[in-house]
Amino acid sequence: MCSGPTTRRGTFLAEVLRNERICEDHYRLVLAAPGFPPSRPGQFVQLQCRYPGEQVGAREADWAEGSLPRLTQPELTDREPLLRRPLSLAAVRRHAREAVELDLIYRIVGVGTRWLSSVRPGDALSLIGPLGNAFPIRPDKPRAALVGGGVGIPPMLYLAEALREAGKTAVAFSGARTAGLLPLRLLPNAGVRDDGMPSRCVAEFAEWDAEAAIATDDGTLGFAGLVSEPFRRWLEAAEVRAADLVVYSCGPEPMMKAVGDICARHGVECLLSLERHMACGMGTCQSCVVKIRDNGERKWSYKLCCADGPVFDARQIIWK
Repeated sequence: MCSGPTTRRGTFLAEVLRNERICEDHYRLVLAAPGFPPSRPGQFVQLQCRYPGEQVGAREADWAEGSLPRLTQPELTDREPLLRRPLSLAAVRRHAREAVELDLIYRIVGVGTRWLSSVRPGDALSLIGPLGNAFPIRPDKPRAALVGGGVGIPPMLYLAEALREAGKTAVAFSGARTAGLLPLRLLPNAGVRDDGMPSRCVAEFAEWDAEAAIATDDGTLGFAGLVSEPFRRWLEAAEVRAADLVVYSCGPEPMMKAVGDICARHGVECLLSLERHMACGMGTCQSCVVKIRDNGERKWSYKLCCADGPVFDARQIIWK
């Protein structure tokens, strides 16, 4: 089973410390969130992509019988989002007197994240968290492989730190469509291998003594192709006992399915952090269902990605 949610969560008013562009369309948002409860890798927050307080410009909409309303509110006309956005924790730093810093890495993909890219140091943002379950760290397994694709890379950074603190040996595989969309910093003069084999080339992973491999769909950096292929090659060449290894993955569903299938063929435990559209992040709206195998009469049931996940055992997931 995957680690359950933390017992504490809440709504916090966080101050923007930095909002830095780190590559094409990707930003690192650093927030000061005093009193933010203990969290673990794999968990996420629901971030409000508008300034806290009363909705600006909201008013009643006339709705004549037999016709559709003419909507002008910002939250309904693509200027000021109504729903919060789920963002994985990429790092959490705790200081004295309950001072906490959160790192969130996001990509501009729509109205909410486009608005988020405009916030500046000193701005205040509302967030709810920590939410969801977490990646469990297995005490009996000394090795770990981290496979992240696109916006599934950030939780791997938080996980790499936790694995290092637990005395585990980790290796990371990171994939992106093209080099300009890789939200990572390369070490100076560090050669990225084009055969997909890991090396000490990524600053964020090297900080936690983890080697990394990079794959891009178009071949502009590292291995040319899907990141699941370098992972497969490493797994078959590394001579790691299946009983000693656990694999963690987050990213596009086809990538995670491929990683799960590879692990199943080799008898390796694989834990996946799924991505779903979430309106609330706490199980109220029932919008983020995942089809899971079970021992009931139907042999399957629906779970919620936000409340029961987002981390699931790959063997439990019924893919579309």
